[in-house]
Amino acid sequence: MSFANRLRRLFVYTPPDPVGFWRARAGDSGWFSVMWRNPAYNELAHRDQWAAIERNLPERRGAVLDLGCGTGRLSAKLAGLFDRYVGVDLDTMVDEARRRNPDLNAEFVAASAQEYDYPADTFDLVLSMACLASACRADELPDVARRMVAATRSGGRIVMIDPFHRLPALTRTCRLSSREVVEIFEGLGMQLVESTGVHFIPARLLLARPQFAGAAALTSAGYRAGETVMQIAPRSLSDYKVIAFRKP
Repeated sequence: MSFANRLRRLFVYTPPDPVGFWRARAGDSGWFSVMWRNPAYNELAHRDQWAAIERNLPERRGAVLDLGCGTGRLSAKLAGLFDRYVGVDLDTMVDEARRRNPDLNAEFVAASAQEYDYPADTFDLVLSMACLASACRADELPDVARRMVAATRSGGRIVMIDPFHRLPALTRTCRLSSREVVEIFEGLGMQLVESTGVHFIPARLLLARPQFAGAAALTSAGYRAGETVMQIAPRSLSDYKVIAFRKP
């Protein structure tokens, strides 16, 4: 996105076309299909995203729903921790996920977050890894949340690592603050266990760009410095919000 268009979005909110955008990305190599254009940044972001998932894993690990599984970046790790793995995403994404994980005991379902038929009381973990903030409009999230909660077993977790924002320049599709998202799920009876964040906004906007792809040391130093600064106010200064709930 050009600087002029990003500046315009500070004042005029124009939702993107998430379906077309992600369908076109499925064939990109490696993590470029679901992450950014700097491999060094992606490695660091992946590490911190997985750490957030690990500390919110449920005690019972029967089934996991990877909502927005993309091309299967987390599929093998999650399938190794749960008896049953279900990954849901757009058709081109799950086709690529199957191709990249040919020997994985996994179920991949081609559906949007809105269209997926959430089975009741099935999953011990429902994960949205950069899915809901891009896939849902703000007015669609309450219904999707209701179905996510219904699909979660008692004692299970819902974990979102998503770029929820009110500022138009940072909003993907779902223009809601993390506090508003928390209120939606708490209103459905979920208990909040974590509300923090990862990826310091200025560092993410700068270092994730392809211009830094050949500067791994600079990327690493900038990333570490940014995450340190972000701890002053992680919910305000992070691009991706880490929001975790437990179902009573």
